[in-house]
Amino acid sequence: MIWGSTFLVTKYAIHFVGLFTYLGYNFGIGALTLALLFRRHLRRLTGAELRRGMILGVLLFSGYALQTLGLQYTITSKAGFITGLYIPLVPFFAVLLLRQRPSLEAGLGFVFSLLGLTLLSVNKNFNLSFGLGEALILGCAVAFALHIVCISKFVAGADALNLAIVQLATTSLLSFATALSTHQELLLPGNGTIWGAVLFMGVVDIGFCLGAMNWAQQYISSTHAALIYACEPVWAGIFGTLAGQTLSGLAWVGGACICLGMIMSEVRLGTLLKGRRRSD
Repeated sequence: MIWGSTFLVTKYAIHFVGLFTYLGYNFGIGALTLALLFRRHLRRLTGAELRRGMILGVLLFSGYALQTLGLQYTITSKAGFITGLYIPLVPFFAVLLLRQRPSLEAGLGFVFSLLGLTLLSVNKNFNLSFGLGEALILGCAVAFALHIVCISKFVAGADALNLAIVQLATTSLLSFATALSTHQELLLPGNGTIWGAVLFMGVVDIGFCLGAMNWAQQYISSTHAALIYACEPVWAGIFGTLAGQTLSGLAWVGGACICLGMIMSEVRLGTLLKGRRRSD
C-alpha cells in the first residue's frame, strides 16, 4: 500500500531534483533510519552479511537505473507492463536458485496477476514493438525478480535487518555516484515540501518497507511475496483516483484480477474440493 502511494510523491519531487540524487537521499535516509533503530544488530555484522547485502544493493539499484533509462525510449504504459513481468519471473528464478517449485495455487495466482497487470497497462497507445527501451525495462524486471529471490536465499542464517541496512546503503552510494557521473546537482533545494517528500520516502517507503521485506521473507516464500507485491499498481490506481486521476474500466478489472490472484495463491484447492464433497 505504501509503495502504491509513492508514485504521486515521486512524480512531484523529480520536477525539482535529479532522479538519482533523489534516490540517493531516499535510500541513504532509509539506511540511516534502520542503522539508528537497530544499531545493536550492526555490531554483529558479519562479512557474509556485508557481501550479501551489497549484492542485494546492486540488484536493487540496477532495477531502478534500468527502469529510469528505459523510460526515455518507451511509453509509460508499456514500461509498467514489462516491469510487472518480475512477478512471473520470480517463480522461474526460485526454481533455479532456491529449488522452490511453486504450487498449483501459486501458479494460478500468477496467471491472474499477469492478466491484471496487462489490463492495468493497456491503453490506446499500447503496442508490442520491442526496441532499446523495452530491452532496458525487461532488464529492470529481471533485476527486481532476482532481488526478491536473492532476499529469500540470503536471509537464511543471516540477520535480516543487517542485510536491509547494507543493501540500502549500497543503493544510496551507487545512486549518488551515478548522479555525479551524469552531472546532477547533489544538494536538495531549500523547499520544505521536497524535504518532506524525501523524509517520507526515506523513512517510510525505503526504511520501513525494505526492512519489513527482508524480515518477512524469512517466513514466506519468494513466490507468495511477489504476489503480495503485485498489489502495488492496484494501490497506485486507488491513490491516483483519490487525487483526481481517472482509471479505465479495464484497469479496474485488472486490479480485481491481481487481488484475485493473491487470494487464489493462499487458498488450497484440495481443501476446498474436500469441503465441497462433504457438503454434497
